[in-house]
Amino acid sequence: MPVRVSHLGRVVFGLVVVGLVVGALSVEAVTRSEVSRAQHALPDALARAIAPDDAGRAAVEQLTAARRHFRLRDSEAAAEALESILKDTPTADLHDTASMAWYAAGDGQAAARHAQLAARLAPDNEELAGKAEHAIDMALAWKVRPASRPLGVIGAFALLALFISAGARGHRRRKLEDFLDAVRGRVVFHTDAGQFAGVAPLDARTEDLTVDVFLSGRYGMACPRRPEHAPTLRLAFSHAATSKTVRLRPIQGVRDSAVRIPIRKETLRTLLAQEGRWRLHVRLASRPIATAEVDVARAGAPAPLRGAYAAS
Repeated sequence: MPVRVSHLGRVVFGLVVVGLVVGALSVEAVTRSEVSRAQHALPDALARAIAPDDAGRAAVEQLTAARRHFRLRDSEAAAEALESILKDTPTADLHDTASMAWYAAGDGQAAARHAQLAARLAPDNEELAGKAEHAIDMALAWKVRPASRPLGVIGAFALLALFISAGARGHRRRKLEDFLDAVRGRVVFHTDAGQFAGVAPLDARTEDLTVDVFLSGRYGMACPRRPEHAPTLRLAFSHAATSKTVRLRPIQGVRDSAVRIPIRKETLRTLLAQEGRWRLHVRLASRPIATAEVDVARAGAPAPLRGAYAAS
């Protein structure tokens, strides 16, 4: 269960990070597209722009200054020059041009304000009304842009970290699989009667049972160093005649070549209660590495000699 929860957490975190990155890129793409469109359309709009007749010479000079500023690639100064004209003599065309200038300067909220003023001054102009509606939608993108940029950068680094982490996990998994393919196991039982490899005799007088699992790899015990990355050793007794299974507590983070597992009194009583052969299955991670047996004598049968030893 902890592995599943950890994997689910990584998936959810990854989806959140991808959402942040995609959202930030979308906002950046939309705003940059609007800036590029305004920069291409603004020269013609400035060329067509005419100062109102009652605006005076200052308005003409400001309009000329706006064109000069734009030629010098200073869209913000061009927009401010148009602002000075609109303070005294607002017109729908100049507000529309000022909206383009602010878009070109990268200020979508100011551009939206001028687009709405242009639509109000020319209520019958459907083109200006459409631009005003579009500007309202764009204003939201510009409003979240200051926050979306750092979040997008953070998300990009987090996404990179996830990819690196996934690569590291894949590398560890491949190394672990190579280790498990080469590892072999051997089981030795310790009882009151002595030490046994292969088959251990048990009877009603047996009070202690210990299992030693010895591991050997083709290239040595080259398993992961960190316990949380090391494999888990699982042991289970099965009785073929009765289809009973007794599972022992898993040993997590196995990194040593020898593991000792004392059998609890309750488990030993369960084994002794069923005569016949119990087979011990030993698995490292998901790989079976060894089997051994214990033979439970019938009640009243002769007890095995104490101190006996059987080699595998």
